[in-house]
Amino acid sequence: MGFDAVQRLADSEVLSRVVLETAPDAFIGIDLDGLIVTWNAKATQTFGWTAKEAIGSALWDQIIPPVHADAIDRFRETGVGETANLRMEVYARHRDGHEFPVELTISGPIPSDKGRYFGAFLRDVSDRREREKELHQAKEAAEAQAKTLHLLNGISRELSAVLNTDQLLRRIGELLAELLDYQTFSILLLDASGKNLVHRFSLSGSHVIEKPSIPIDCGLVGAAARTRQPVVVPNVRADSRYIKFHDETCSELSVPLISKEKLIGVLDIENATCDYFRESHVEAVMLLASQLAVTLENAILYDRVSKQERQLNQDLSFARELQKRLQPHGTPPLHNAGIASLCRPARIIAGDMFDFGFYSKSRLNVGVLGDVSGKGAPAALYAALANGIIRSLMERELPPAEMLRAVNQALMERPIDDRYIALTYGAWDDQRLILRIANSGLPRPVHVRNGKMEIIDAIGIPLGLFPNATYDEKQIQAQPGDIFIFLSDGIMEACNSEEEEFGYDRLASALRNCNKLTAREISEVLQQALAIHCGDLEPEDDQTLIVMKVSAPPA
Repeated sequence: MGFDAVQRLADSEVLSRVVLETAPDAFIGIDLDGLIVTWNAKATQTFGWTAKEAIGSALWDQIIPPVHADAIDRFRETGVGETANLRMEVYARHRDGHEFPVELTISGPIPSDKGRYFGAFLRDVSDRREREKELHQAKEAAEAQAKTLHLLNGISRELSAVLNTDQLLRRIGELLAELLDYQTFSILLLDASGKNLVHRFSLSGSHVIEKPSIPIDCGLVGAAARTRQPVVVPNVRADSRYIKFHDETCSELSVPLISKEKLIGVLDIENATCDYFRESHVEAVMLLASQLAVTLENAILYDRVSKQERQLNQDLSFARELQKRLQPHGTPPLHNAGIASLCRPARIIAGDMFDFGFYSKSRLNVGVLGDVSGKGAPAALYAALANGIIRSLMERELPPAEMLRAVNQALMERPIDDRYIALTYGAWDDQRLILRIANSGLPRPVHVRNGKMEIIDAIGIPLGLFPNATYDEKQIQAQPGDIFIFLSDGIMEACNSEEEEFGYDRLASALRNCNKLTAREISEVLQQALAIHCGDLEPEDDQTLIVMKVSAPPA
């Protein structure tokens, strides 16, 4: 080799050492005998050994578990370099003994003036692993929370829809199984003496079973009832309060059922796995228990109320007539728009409501459409309450979103168990053709322009459920010929004999050729489309509709 070649090689090796010493990752060179031949400054910072201590030693086996060095041994024996350009994540060991995750890249064999060796780049990925772990945990928590909220929303619907208590409790048990695993789901109710928890319902798997009643001063359920706090036992065999019923039970969760500060009973869940119930389980079951307590208290009163129902039936016809009289007569006179409305109760009296008003100062016309949970007389009374609140607030001329917030607060000040109202509130500027909308749980309104229907993305929480709820507001600059449709879920969810809902697609089809029709004619077209869809089936829910058609302003 000539002098120039030797010089170039020397220069190259000097450059390589400079690069390795300034590299952001730890670099370790290992010869075919497993001894360290290269060790940069980052390796000292990462693993704690100095280059003087490391070079020439077999520290490699201490840093990386020997199982990852097998490929080097195989290369030395066979001459086959299986580890060339190998990348993996492993755990490495520091001089002080603690282990941490690293990203390991092995390349080789690398020729040098001292023979061939393998080069290993190691990057500490502890922070990245921690971030990934935190992101994964956050994702799991978000997914679990979303699932829990979805489940509780479903249970809330069940609570308001099912009157038969046994069917209701069985359905809750089935829905609860989607949230957590359990061996037995039980409900015990406090008797009139306040001394015993009487077994009301138990579901084990898909079977309804019987269990004994328990004195309030005994067992885990008794502890939950006395303290009015959830009782979580990771291992029932280690708790002297446990009353054995199932041999397989390992952990148990008992949550008191309290309504208006009154103890109703206890919800009890047994699981065959020790230390099964997590904090998220307890929180979800407590939310369920708060809803269930109200429902069970209502169920206790239901028999008493049902005995009086026959007496009330004779008053329903009068109530229907009174409700008709309370509804607005005709529609508000507008210069630049026409309005038509429809309210068809599923029973003698409706839980749906609609009304119109006028803001005298701001010269705005307002419209209200609401749907109360449940049906019949209770829903109608709640609708009348809500309508009275709205009328009392109209003199303040609140924008739609603020009106919904104010009505919600008023309802929360006088809560009625198991009742809430979904409501859409609109304000129409008949001079500037501006429509402002806020919605709290009704189907989203639709806007038709030039034959094309768009769903207005106005959503919100029903009124009367949560205090301090806030609502969004949508503003639309209307044009002559625009059509706006506001409707209750009794129309959107109306089913035919095949159990197919009317839905937005059929609504769009019905509106396809309505550009030249008046609001009244559009309402009639929609009623006809709904009648064709449902056939001879009677409506299961109140059906309410408001149609607004924007006309050209006068010249």
